[in-house]
Amino acid sequence: MKSIQLSDGRKMSFLHHVCEKVDAPTIVFAHGFPLDHSMWQGQLPLAEAANLVMPDLPGFGESDAVTDELTMKSMADDVADLLKQIGVSKVIFCGLSMGGYIGWEFVHNHGDMLDGLICCNTRATADDETTARARRLAVAQVMQNGTEPIAVAMKQKLFSSKTLSHNVELVDDVSNVILDANPQTVAAAQLGMAKRTDHSELLQQIDARTLVIAGADDQITPADEMRDMSFLIGESSFVEIADAGHLSPAEQPRIFNHAVIHWLG
Repeated sequence: MKSIQLSDGRKMSFLHHVCEKVDAPTIVFAHGFPLDHSMWQGQLPLAEAANLVMPDLPGFGESDAVTDELTMKSMADDVADLLKQIGVSKVIFCGLSMGGYIGWEFVHNHGDMLDGLICCNTRATADDETTARARRLAVAQVMQNGTEPIAVAMKQKLFSSKTLSHNVELVDDVSNVILDANPQTVAAAQLGMAKRTDHSELLQQIDARTLVIAGADDQITPADEMRDMSFLIGESSFVEIADAGHLSPAEQPRIFNHAVIHWLG
C-alpha cells in the first residue's frame, strides 16, 4: 500500500497498479460501506488493460481514522486530491454502493477529470426518511456495541444465496473487514449517507460514457432500479450479472471484468 497526505494532514492509503500498455485509461475504484480497497481484489486482472487506483476511503482500511461526519462530497474531493497528487488528470470513476454516491459528487464537482463512469450496485436518489432514520439508529448502535451487529446484519444483504452457500471464504473475508472497521468512521459514514444529495436530475446531464452494472439478486439496489437509472444516462450500457448480490464485482469477478473490458473496447 502507498499513501498520500491530504490537505488537512490525514493519511490516505491506496493501491496503484500501472498498466504496461501505452495510453491505457486509469480507473479509480471507490469501495462500498463499510469496506475497504480489498473488495476490489478480483479486479486486479484489469491491470492488463488499465491503470488501477484503489484507495481506502477516508477512515477505512489503512487510511487515518475519521471522527467527524463523512460527506459524500468530502470523500469525492479527497479522491480527486489523491489523483492529482499521483499525476492523474483523467479517470474512469468506478463506484459501488456508497462509492457510487461518491461518484455522483465526483461527476458534479470534478467533471473536468472524468473520462468515464462505472456505476455498480448503487442509486442516484437520496435516502427516504425511513432509511435515514434507520441509519441514525445504526449510528447509535455501532457507537455502543461496535461493528459486530452490522457485520451480522449485512451478511445476508450483501450476497446472493449462491455466494452464501458456495463462497464461504469471500463471505468471511468481507465480514472480517467490517469487524475491523473503525466504529467512529462507520458512524460518520452512515450520517453522511443519510444526508447525501439526491442526484436524480444529474443523470440526464452526464455526457461521459457510462457502464451500469447490477447484481441480479441484489436486495439493496435491485437490478430493475439500476436498469431504469441507466436509461436516463445518455451514453450508457447496462449489464446484469447472474448469481450476484450487492457485491457483484467480488462475487462474480470474471463476469464483471469481462463486462468492463468489453465496454472499454
